[in-house]
Amino acid sequence: MTKKKEKTQDETENQNNDVELKSIKSSELSASSKLIKQYGVDPVKTPGFLSFNAYRKIIGYGLRYANEEMSSKDWREVYGILIGSVEENKKVLIKDAIPMVVGDRAGVKYENKQYVDMAQIDESVYERSVQDKKHDFIIGWWHTHPGFGFFYSPVDCMTQLGYQIPNPFALGIIFDHTKFLSDDFYLGVAGLRLINPEQGMFSTYDLIKLEYELEHQEMTKKVKKTVKDLNKRIEKVLDDVKYIDDILRKKALAQLQRNFGLILVPKSDVRVTKDEIEAEEDDNYLYVWDPDFFKKSFRIPKFREKIENEIAKYEKNLQSLESEGDKYEIRKGKFQKKIQSLLNKPNEWYNKMMSEFTERIERISSLYDYLDTDERKIIEHFETRSSEYYKILDSLNTRAKFELKSKN
Repeated sequence: MTKKKEKTQDETENQNNDVELKSIKSSELSASSKLIKQYGVDPVKTPGFLSFNAYRKIIGYGLRYANEEMSSKDWREVYGILIGSVEENKKVLIKDAIPMVVGDRAGVKYENKQYVDMAQIDESVYERSVQDKKHDFIIGWWHTHPGFGFFYSPVDCMTQLGYQIPNPFALGIIFDHTKFLSDDFYLGVAGLRLINPEQGMFSTYDLIKLEYELEHQEMTKKVKKTVKDLNKRIEKVLDDVKYIDDILRKKALAQLQRNFGLILVPKSDVRVTKDEIEAEEDDNYLYVWDPDFFKKSFRIPKFREKIENEIAKYEKNLQSLESEGDKYEIRKGKFQKKIQSLLNKPNEWYNKMMSEFTERIERISSLYDYLDTDERKIIEHFETRSSEYYKILDSLNTRAKFELKSKN
């Protein structure tokens, strides 16, 4: 009788690993089959179509922070999102690429404010799609690997999961400027997608086929022209952005509000802070003046309170004189001059401030696409705050004409 050979520990582990691999492959096939059945194609293998509009923004913003003119130790990664649509489940159209944030040498930290920015962009894209009868949405993301090549790190895989789990067609684009114009990656970009996203953090990835809006030579010729213009003017544009933040917002608009305050602040939100942005963030705007209500709920700037009280007093006086013809017109003219004299300074100050803003926006506008969310927020925040002030100022200017409803 022969003795049965006992399995060694290595043989047992190898057999267990084989069982696990077969199980994983089986689940992958099952998941892939379900997707193919649902969409008629395998989303994992669906190619991407990269428009020149998206390509120029990826290259332009990426080269701001990593290029051959810089020391490699100063190269930094950047991150953005891709806007587009899925064409008949056969191709992912990448129509736009929005820069989001710059990181460090080998990674980008995505903070809470970027998630807020992304949600706002998502809402804006949806609204435009409805308006234009399109089907655009956030179809993926892009980032740079300056000098690292085309692969997904574990962190990249987790980021890709966030896009690909809800949308199996979602893809990622990587730009490495050291591969730009190289033989293997002529355009310096590659598309990636997770092969088995159902495996979560254990997912693997693969390169996907990328098609381009223009021939390679035409794409590179046009983008090189874009980059040349960007390099020539970006520093001046960034100086203009800084001027809007440091001079127009923190000084001119803040001083305008201090001297001729019109924007009200909820009392519950009034607090002492050294953070300029925190101090400025206030979305309140008043349409109807109700002193009793606002005194309970808001901190009322003295200038605003004085103007509102004066207008209310003069309106009441004029209402009592409506039937007295010449006397009414004389009194009306007198009241108009009094209120306008109070509003002359804030009108003059506001107009000068906005003239300077317009001058700088004209220079910024052509390179606006290559600004990230922090830089765009500076402009948007100033526009929002100055608009709040203007709406109230414009309303007061209109009311200072004392065109009573009954006289219309």
